[in-house]
Amino acid sequence: MAARGPGWVVFGAGGHARAVVDVIERSGGRVVAVSGLAAPGAWHVECLEDDLQALERVHADSLRAVVAIGANPARLNLVRAIAADGGRVPSVIAVTATVSLRSRLGEGTVVLEHAHVGPATTVGAGVIVNTGAIVEHDCAVGDGSHVAPGACLLGGVTIGSRTVVGSGARILPGVVIGAGVTVGAGAVVTTDVPDGRTVVGVPARARTAERTTTSTTQHTTQHTVQPRGASR
Repeated sequence: MAARGPGWVVFGAGGHARAVVDVIERSGGRVVAVSGLAAPGAWHVECLEDDLQALERVHADSLRAVVAIGANPARLNLVRAIAADGGRVPSVIAVTATVSLRSRLGEGTVVLEHAHVGPATTVGAGVIVNTGAIVEHDCAVGDGSHVAPGACLLGGVTIGSRTVVGSGARILPGVVIGAGVTVGAGAVVTTDVPDGRTVVGVPARARTAERTTTSTTQHTTQHTVQPRGASR
């Protein structure tokens, strides 16, 4: 990430946004504003009421944008909407992270402190590689996924879009994880997982009960951007 140069607008004002702002500032970058719901005085930078205001600021001042919300579908949709509207949504890499020169990161992807992305690995758009997570060589991580703190994808793992790999989970070499999957914290995945499943435990097994998606729905409602000129 080229930290110096144009400033940044961070879309989001929650805990993940705090981590992303810290990464940018520790890299020497300048965060101009965040957007979202926040208590008065909660931020040391300007807090914009909504994402439309944030997008207007991005265009007006030629700033860079980063989407820092935890819900996978909402984050990916917002990255795509900003890019479609002509905004710049580069990847963000912490100074303590290691990203191979032989890897590829999609637009709007964030690699947080002490994380690692290995060679010949492709990480899609709007992905979070969280603090201390490891994505080893020859992996493929789909758009809008989240590799949580301390999780590890060993060599040759494939992760579908909008999948969550929980904190401390391990995915063994060559395993294929589908789209929209949730891998529970601390799980060890030894076999392929179809789309939409939740797996937990050691070794990981499917859980039949579906989780509620309240938090994702809330994020999707709160963070909405339409291209300039579109009716609301």
